Amino acid sequence: MATETLTRQAVTPELDLDGLDSILGIHVGTLNTLLLSRLERHLESFKVTPKQVAILWLVNANPGVKQSDLSRFFKIERPTVHQFVRQLTMNGHLVSEPSKLDRRAGGLWITETGTATLTAAREIIFTDEAELLSPLTPAEREELYRLTIKVYLSVPNRT
Repeated sequence: MATETLTRQAVTPELDLDGLDSILGIHVGTLNTLLLSRLERHLESFKVTPKQVAILWLVNANPGVKQSDLSRFFKIERPTVHQFVRQLTMNGHLVSEPSKLDRRAGGLWITETGTATLTAAREIIFTDEAELLSPLTPAEREELYRLTIKVYLSVPNRT
């Protein structure tokens, strides 16, 4: 089976791409921008960002999760996670309570408001991803996920 060569040159034939089309980062960055800008528009009425929804998703699945665990998962620094959590807490989506075993460590729990927001956001995300990935076959989607996760797992955590 022959695979066709795809290039962004067709989008702007008047531009000399000078090899830019061979840089993976430009494609990943543009796709990320497309995905996030679509999601941000759809999530705007809920006053949450895509990253905040991901945090709600994980807290919902892992009641009492620590911010340090979220930091490791997202491979971002703890102060950055703290800012996301702080905003979610201020907006009534999460509550933070100290651990009964270690008062220095706190856990996160989702509120009813957070659960309602997450439920609506999941539907938006599933619909958006289905639309964005519609040009791909199921096998291509699976391969895209596999390769993306492979690269993610190779990057060390930021602490």
